[in-house]
Amino acid sequence: MLSISSSEFSAYIQYVFREQNQTAIALAFAQEAAAADRERLLALEDALLKACTELNALAAARRDDNAPGLRRQARMARTAPTCEAATLEVRAALDERM
Repeated sequence: MLSISSSEFSAYIQYVFREQNQTAIALAFAQEAAAADRERLLALEDALLKACTELNALAAARRDDNAPGLRRQARMARTAPTCEAATLEVRAALDERM
């Protein structure tokens, strides 16, 4: 288990954030191209956004130099595995379509 304050955990959070963003973009393009799967893809998008809400909020706060307190940052960062799992689920669904 990585310590929340470790550089490895910070790198992991950045990795998950980037992967989630790339997956969300791919999902958006897939929604445009597929009328038949649109409802399923929208449901996947909702699940991804919900799972990654805290991680995205943490990234936005850091970007804006408005980082929350350490406890809140730690709580937000702990959602990274949930976000990563949702990202992998969406990626698998997108790969199935190909």
